[in-house]
Formats: sequence, C-alpha cells, structure tokens
Amino acid sequence: MSIFISLFAGLGLFFIGVRLISSNLRQVIGRRLRQLIARAVTGPGSLALFGLLAGAVMQSVNAVIHVLVALVTAGAMDRKRAFPIIRWANLGTSLLALVAAIDLHALALCLVGLTGIAYYRQIDQSTRWRHAVGALLGLGLLFLGTDFIKSGAALLRTEPWLRLHISELGVWLLPSFAIGAAVAWAAQSSTTVVVITMSLAAGGLIGWNGGAMLVMGAGLGSAASAWSLAGRLQGSARQLVLFQVLLRLQGLLLTLAFYACNRWLLDDPFGRLLDQFQMGLPARLAAFYMVVQLLSDLASRALEAPSLRWLEAWAAPSLQENLSKPHFVHDEALDEAETALLLADKEQQRLLACLPAYLDALRQDAPAALTSADQRQAAESQVLQLCEQFLVELADRQRSRDVLERSMVLRDRNRLLASLQESLVELHQAAQVASSGDEDDDKAGRATVAQLLDQLVQSLHLMLEALAETAARAQPDAEDLELLRSLTHDRSELMDGIRRRLQGSDLEAGLRQAVFSATTVFERCVWLARRYVLLLDSPLTAMATEPSTKT
Repeated sequence: MSIFISLFAGLGLFFIGVRLISSNLRQVIGRRLRQLIARAVTGPGSLALFGLLAGAVMQSVNAVIHVLVALVTAGAMDRKRAFPIIRWANLGTSLLALVAAIDLHALALCLVGLTGIAYYRQIDQSTRWRHAVGALLGLGLLFLGTDFIKSGAALLRTEPWLRLHISELGVWLLPSFAIGAAVAWAAQSSTTVVVITMSLAAGGLIGWNGGAMLVMGAGLGSAASAWSLAGRLQGSARQLVLFQVLLRLQGLLLTLAFYACNRWLLDDPFGRLLDQFQMGLPARLAAFYMVVQLLSDLASRALEAPSLRWLEAWAAPSLQENLSKPHFVHDEALDEAETALLLADKEQQRLLACLPAYLDALRQDAPAALTSADQRQAAESQVLQLCEQFLVELADRQRSRDVLERSMVLRDRNRLLASLQESLVELHQAAQVASSGDEDDDKAGRATVAQLLDQLVQSLHLMLEALAETAARAQPDAEDLELLRSLTHDRSELMDGIRRRLQGSDLEAGLRQAVFSATTVFERCVWLARRYVLLLDSPLTAMATEPSTKT
C-alpha cells in the first residue's frame, strides 16, 4: 500500500508543480513584459528563441497561447508572427522530458529548500517576487513528484502480477494510445504524460511499444484540450488555438506513419540509431517525444499555406474584434512625447466620431446598424483602456510639465468618452423597455413615447456629429465652439418639465419609467458633451496639435 501512496503523492506533486509554474508565470506576463515581448519578437531568430523559452518555462502551450492572445487582441503583435511562436513552444515543452531523463532528486530538494527560505524570509509577500517564488516552488514540486514516481515504480517492478498486466500495454497498443490521450486532455499537458511514462519505464513497468503509444496518444489529448479552449474565443484568438489543434493532428498522422514504417517495414532503424548513444528506455522515450514535436513542426510548415487559408475561413476576425483594436496609439510612439500626444488625440477623435453610430438602431432614417450598441461599447471600451494605459505610461516616462498637463487633458477626455459610451447604451436599454410589451395595450401612449424618444435621439445625434466634426479640426475656431456651447446648453429644466407632465398622465407605469430613464440619460449625455467642449476650448488642446506643424 505504501508503494501506491508514494506513486499517488508523486502524481499529486507533479500536477501541483505544473499548475504553479503555469499560473505564476502567467501572472508575471504583465503589460510592461508584453511590451518588451512585442518589441523583441520581430525576426525569425527572436521568434524561435521566445517560443522555445516560453514552452520550456511554462510547460504548457495553452499558457503560451494565452499570452499570444493578449498580445494579438491588444494589437501589439500580428497574428501571423504568433504562429511560428506556437510551433517553437511545442518544441520547448519537450525540453522538460529531456531533463527528466536524468536524476533530479538533488535538484528537487535544493529547489524546495530555496523556496522554503524565501517563504521564511517572507519574500513571497513581495509584489515583485511572489510569482517568481511560486514558480520556483512549482518547479521543485514537479521534479520531486517525478522522483517519487520513479522510486515508486522501481518498487512496483517486484510485484509479478502488476508487471504482467502493465506489460500487456506493449501488446494492446490502442488502449495505451487512449490512456495517453485521456491523461493529456485531463492534465492539459502532453509533457505530463511523457514524464510519467518515462518514470514508469525507469521502474521497469512499461516497455518501448507501450510507452511510444502513450506518447503519441498524448498528442491527440493535447489537441483535444486546445479544441476545448477554442470554444470560448473568436476571430484571431480562435485562429491561434485552432492552429495548435492542426499542428498536433498533422504531427500525429505523420508520427503514426513514422512509427509504423520504423516498426513493421524498416526493421527499427530508429532503435538502432539510439543504440549508438547507449540510451536507456526513459531517454529513448524522451528522444521519441522530441521526434514527435519535430514531425509536428515539419508537417505544419509543409501545410502552412492551406492551413492558414482554412483558419481565415473558419475563424475570420469579427467586426467586434476590429473595433477593439486601436488605430493610432502604439507602444513605439512612447519614446517621442509629441508624437504620442498627437496619436492619442487622433485615437480619441476616431472614437468620438463613432459615437453617433450608437444611435443608428434607434433612428428610423438611419442605415442598419452593423453591431449592437452594447457590443460596440464592449469593444471600444478596450481601446479606451489602452489609451488610458498609454497616457499613464507617457506621463511616467516624460516628466516635463507641458507633457503632464496635456496628458491630463487627454485622460479627462478619455473618461468622458467612456461615460458617453455607457450612457448611449443605457439610452438603448430605455428604448427597448419602451418598445417591449403588448402593442395593443395603450397605443396612444406608446406613440407619444416613441415620438419623444425619436426627438431625443435626433437631437443627441446632431449634437454628437457636430462635436466630432469640430474636434477633428486642428484648431477649432470661435464660431464652431460657440455653436457647440449652444447645442450643449443645460437641458435640465426642459427634461424636468417633461417628467412632471408625465407624473400626472395616464401613461402606463413601464412607459413612464422608460421616459424617466431616457430623459435622465439624455440630460447626462448633454452634460458630458458640454464638458468635452470645454476641454476642446482649453489652450492645452491647441498646444497638443502644434507638433504636427513643427516637424
């Protein structure tokens, strides 16, 4: 019984280690590190190096894909540059299998001891180092779990009945393949299956054929785990995950052909090659896993063109994805303050020009809306968040008073744009409440409310269009600003009068509440637009446009 407990504990430590490494390193990938990655990963050599290191350290291609998804959706990396990284990350994960082929007992104990010292010194409480300490603990537990599995498997080989049943895996290859796929899918890692298989092989519990089928089955399980991740993604992010699925499936087919030819047609030339290096069975399985990864890479490169065409057709970038990407701001512009301020201003002008489109679904004479207001707001709010981070980092880098003041004006505009987007979505919700219900009930009241809402929408649409046109000019003149101030004058008395009239009317309670909400939102939009006009009228705004003429 103690032998099985040792194996069970080893598996537990191994799984905990894999999860700790993946989760802690994923937390380390913050915005600044993503910026460094986006800048450093440019050429083929840097793509390969980053992919290998990311796969070797994270030990999960899914975790690497999470980082790439964040970079691609933020516009910091083109998705075509992310595909080679996924290829190299798969090769990087195989490095752990090579390391596991050697004795890791002393290294595991040293890592756990170092982590214990870090916890005793409360280094894990530091914001800067806590994730590094967690990843170090995960690595130590992973190696310690591998050592437990090896030692437990070595003791089990003295049990004749177990050796008999385990040896059958070398004869019945399909069950071995299925077990490898199931464990890799459950553990979200094919490397986990390979390391466990190597530990069983070191204990004499499994032979070459059974171990090879477990390794190949792990490839199918890894593809299945990636497929489950794809269901929650869309557009370019979905393409990255599906690329991993294709890579695994293409490599699996090529590996099965390689295994069949090596075993039944060519009298095992691969085994004779490994004999020249005097490799034991665990090292042979690690080498075979490396061959699996290489074949997956070769198959993916050979079928790259049709695979990319299929991905474009299967997971084309959605309109919402395109809306969520910035058009002007980018991290490279932070080195030049004047350019950065100008680009942030251009990005805000673009988002301001998009505000009238929020009202298209509520206007009778408007073209059909391409997307709903809440979907548009969810996408464009991501751009505003990026703009906010962009301006904050610019202020951190540039300490001049002029840059700080102008960035503060742009940040104030950013917040006003976010509030305007949220308010326009609320106006849609109020209009939906007014239009819902039985149309035969209180037709006159519904017609009155519909007419009132149409007037509010048309007035707000005109106001937002005028604001966007004026903001797009390099230096708004006094007449334009005066017109905007007149369009955005205080409407609180008018809206209060409408609400007071409705209180004494026979209008249905739901319609009355919808009108109250719509008039309140309209009043807020007018107030926000007026605040934006005041920021346009600021002398700092004129200063922000001067660099384009200075250069």
